[in-house]
Amino acid sequence: MSWRAGLARFTTLTVVLPLLAVAAIVVTPVAAGADIGQSSPTSGTVDMAGSATFSTTLQPTSGSFNGTVTYTQTSTAQTVGLTVTSQGVISTTGTLPAATYTVSGTDADAGSVDTGNWTYSLTVTPDLIIQGSPTSGTTTTANSGDFSTTLSAASGNQGVVTFVSSTSGFTISSGDELVSSNTLSVSGSPYTISGTDSDLDGDAGTWTYTLTVVPTGSKTTIVQLTPTTGAVVNTASSTFTAGPITTENNTGSVTFLTTKSSPSLTVSSSGLISTTGSLAIGTYTVSGTDTDPAGDSGVWTYTLTVAGVEVTVRFEANGGTGVMAPEDESEPTALSLNAFKWVGHTFVNWNTSANGAGVAYANGAVFPFSATTTLFAQWKSGKAPSRTVTFFANGGTGSTPSEIDNTPTAISANGFTRAGYTFVDWNTSATGSGRRYDAGETYSFTKSITLYAQWKRIPAHQFHIVTFSANRGTGTMAPERHNSPSSLSLARVTRTGYTFVDWNTAPNGSGVTYANGATYPFSASTTLYAQWKKDKSVATPPIQKTALTIGPFAMGSSTVSSGLQTLIHNVAELVKTNGNSQISLLGYGDTLSVTNERNKSLVAANVELGQKRAQAVATYLQESLNALGLKGWTISLAASNSTTSPSGRSAAGFVVVSLS
Repeated sequence: MSWRAGLARFTTLTVVLPLLAVAAIVVTPVAAGADIGQSSPTSGTVDMAGSATFSTTLQPTSGSFNGTVTYTQTSTAQTVGLTVTSQGVISTTGTLPAATYTVSGTDADAGSVDTGNWTYSLTVTPDLIIQGSPTSGTTTTANSGDFSTTLSAASGNQGVVTFVSSTSGFTISSGDELVSSNTLSVSGSPYTISGTDSDLDGDAGTWTYTLTVVPTGSKTTIVQLTPTTGAVVNTASSTFTAGPITTENNTGSVTFLTTKSSPSLTVSSSGLISTTGSLAIGTYTVSGTDTDPAGDSGVWTYTLTVAGVEVTVRFEANGGTGVMAPEDESEPTALSLNAFKWVGHTFVNWNTSANGAGVAYANGAVFPFSATTTLFAQWKSGKAPSRTVTFFANGGTGSTPSEIDNTPTAISANGFTRAGYTFVDWNTSATGSGRRYDAGETYSFTKSITLYAQWKRIPAHQFHIVTFSANRGTGTMAPERHNSPSSLSLARVTRTGYTFVDWNTAPNGSGVTYANGATYPFSASTTLYAQWKKDKSVATPPIQKTALTIGPFAMGSSTVSSGLQTLIHNVAELVKTNGNSQISLLGYGDTLSVTNERNKSLVAANVELGQKRAQAVATYLQESLNALGLKGWTISLAASNSTTSPSGRSAAGFVVVSLS
């Protein structure tokens, strides 16, 4: 057998050479490229509301490739609405109509040794229409034969929704008005009425309405639905309007009476809320009672938060180097500490003029934020040594980091707490006999010092306690103890088959009402009872994006993306179709953790984020309305201090649009 023939038959050949050590020659055949198989996913399904944010990543079959796999799209005819990156990430270009979209192409690993083909199909289904308020009501026997109410959609629809009743004795008039055609008995109460709904885009859903019939002359408690809170910037406060307040369990129209008035807010007898003029930054509350022609009654409340308009302070190094982000605030706030450097120089302070001839502000001092300003770093030649201010809790707990600086700088705010005490100031002596410093006061930092927190005991009689009762529900909540107006904890109680509505000082809801997370004055101790409304028989899915619900916005952002622009333009088209003149925008912030919900500053920032989102939608909506040539409309803005809608569904990241 020849040497070449041996190679053809064997992978390894050992050759013995004279006078040499035995050597092994290994010959490995060159393998052909493998076919890269496609693992899941190969298809997916999403509704139209979720299509704008849909994405998925292609995966190769394990073991059929070496190194990173690169994807190339080759199909063109069926891929409108889908994009594919070289890493295999498939995403949509925006909100897609209901249809099936297919994209395909090739893939290859490092060096293009292994190659293959892939395909992906996305099926976009119509949205599920979610029922809005009202979902229940009450009427008397005498009025039951003429009972009617207007059904509505909360989300999932594009344009006008048509309702169909599948319950005998109840019909739908003019597309959305539920009408009783017979006198109803108390013995058959409550009546569960249901049916289907649809819009012109093919979206569909189901609805349920519970009607309670009581003997003529009986009284029911009217429950406030929305709005209970609102937000506005101070410059727009004089023209702020909201409402009308909506209710359930009433028979006929509701008349609102103000019993706890506010010099800044008025509520008309029909429930329209307005301001009495320009308002200063703060929180304003008005409340009262409501009645209907049948003698039913209830209580209502409304709280308006007024925030300042944000202005910007920019920082200039003025000879130094480095970067400092601008500060955007709406009320007096401590300036960012200097982060600029200049070799051979020491930072002195900030000044509104580059040459130091303007107004000076110490490092970290409180700035009024009343106008947009540029602050210029001021320097002196030479490098001053750094000194340290150390903070001690002095009977308290928590942490306040030490400050290290070499120029006059504001002293840190207190980060310590002490149960039953309020913080007073800092002192160089633990007993308070030394030099005192207020939090935020400027210290020279010419020498290191130790500062001790000084405390003042809060008299026991100044504290008031709010105790929470689940009121036939389940779950417990720790009592809250404060001596000044404070936000109530969000409800942590549940009741099977019911949705939490609000708190009330009376178990039957006849007392004073407080919305979920509302501010309580803590001027007296009380027990708050959870108020409930019975759920419809079909579980409520989460809120979805529709022409009447704009979102979700990216976490922490109020930027209107191209997908959100499409939704806003759809609202403008709907205004044109319906001839609406009043447009209300309610912005929601992001979902907060349980811990963050107890942090007033984080909740306030989240409300501010909701306000920014509402303003961003209003700006683009105004452009769309003008482009359509529409006139005679007004837009009102508000923001919620909660992340759930009045129906209990999550609304975090959305702006809810109401048209009338």
